Amino acid sequence: MTPYLSVPLVLAVLAISTALQAAESNRPNVIVILADDMGIDSVSAMNGKLGLETPSIDELSREGMSFSDAHSTSGVCTPTRYSVLTGRYNWRSRLKRGIVGKWERPLIEDQRLTLPEMFREHGYDTACIGKWHLGWHWPKQGGGVTEKVDQIDFTASVKGGPNDHGFDNYFGDDVPNWPPYAWRENDRLLGEITTQMKAGAMLGVSAGPAVADWDFRAVLSEYSKRYSEYIRDRAQQQRPFFLYVPMPSPHTPIAPHEDFRGRSNVSEYADFLIQTDHAVGELLRALKETGQADNTVVFFTCDNGTSPKADFASLNAGGVHLNEHWRGWKADAYEGGHRVPFFVRWPGHIQPGSRCDQTITLADIMSTCAALLEHPLPPDAAEDSVSLLPTLIGDQELTPLHPLVVHHSVSGHFAVRKGKWKLLLCRGSGGWSPPSESEADKQGLPPVQLYDLEADPKERSNLQASHPELVQQLTEELRQIIERGRSTPGPKQPNHADVSWWAGLPWEKP
Repeated sequence: MTPYLSVPLVLAVLAISTALQAAESNRPNVIVILADDMGIDSVSAMNGKLGLETPSIDELSREGMSFSDAHSTSGVCTPTRYSVLTGRYNWRSRLKRGIVGKWERPLIEDQRLTLPEMFREHGYDTACIGKWHLGWHWPKQGGGVTEKVDQIDFTASVKGGPNDHGFDNYFGDDVPNWPPYAWRENDRLLGEITTQMKAGAMLGVSAGPAVADWDFRAVLSEYSKRYSEYIRDRAQQQRPFFLYVPMPSPHTPIAPHEDFRGRSNVSEYADFLIQTDHAVGELLRALKETGQADNTVVFFTCDNGTSPKADFASLNAGGVHLNEHWRGWKADAYEGGHRVPFFVRWPGHIQPGSRCDQTITLADIMSTCAALLEHPLPPDAAEDSVSLLPTLIGDQELTPLHPLVVHHSVSGHFAVRKGKWKLLLCRGSGGWSPPSESEADKQGLPPVQLYDLEADPKERSNLQASHPELVQQLTEELRQIIERGRSTPGPKQPNHADVSWWAGLPWEKP
């Protein structure tokens, strides 16, 4: 028997439902674009000497807020992706150096709150289109999981990826220069693995299983098409969306589509950078043409500095300058390893053409989105994330958003930043640019470096000998941040396995 509802009660239920739908429809969509291997000097809005134009990314600068002192949490890929999706420094996880390797298990802990999970709690549709590189549970032939490629069943469901960490939908090729060379949709590979890609088929490409006729030059254009399609499809839906766009470019393989080859008249890398900007432009155009631009928050940033595989010498010879203002490059503890472009656009809320000089990190995206959703973060989530929302909507406080920002190199060396001062706990770059740690050791360079970035942005004059008190102070503050398990206010949290010391830290093991 159908329960009887009075007319007033029916009207009241309808009114509540309508109000909830209206509130839901007014919530902004959120898009996070994460380019790959693209330091701050790779955007013409931030580098007047770049030598080519990035008009689409520059549009976000003109129409939103630019951050001049933004940093990836690591000088390499996987660690920063972990921080973007969790609001936590990667070195608190099991990953103390390097990246998640081929066929490796997932890095994000099952119990950890992620950015898409938070959005999904608030009724958002969530999608990831692009590079994951945070590990998978590869299915073993006959059952179970494996990290040995010759035992993998490529026809079975692959768990531990985006769908198991909050994304309703995923499409991508995981890591563009690593096998398997095949598209995957949600937890399944598309197509049949029938061949082996040869190592060096393009710059940076590793050998491994592949579908027939895999086309590196088609990857970015396929992603671009799918970003736009997703946005256009969402215009017909009632629910807001969160879209994570981890782009594969301009990381190796340096593979601009045929439509972009030769555009720069400099190199294929410069062509690829132009195509990367174009892909951002197509995404922004889809927002405008579907009337969603005014109700969408767009973040644009990058996972680390520019890779030396760009070939700086040939680019400089062609008039394109990607490391004009900062020392070092991808993988380093020097600024070139982790200072990245960071723009946020939200029409009607963020002042067009505004600028912020506060030191921030990509981990801050998590708390910023939590503030946007009015979502109270639990104590064991986003431990290193600070909300940028007050700054974005006009509250430019003079007090630092972060009392201390921590940087991390590919080899696991730490650097810390406080105001104008930067302390590096390494003799050299801590990464790939000269001098390496072994070279610096042979040269007898001191074990720490201290720079005044206001007076010396290219980190040329090491002041550690003349300011021992600052070295001691910054080292102690880093120790406290590590041991507390967080760099934000709140109760102490454990690091991975509750460890608070590991090799390379300059204080004694507890």
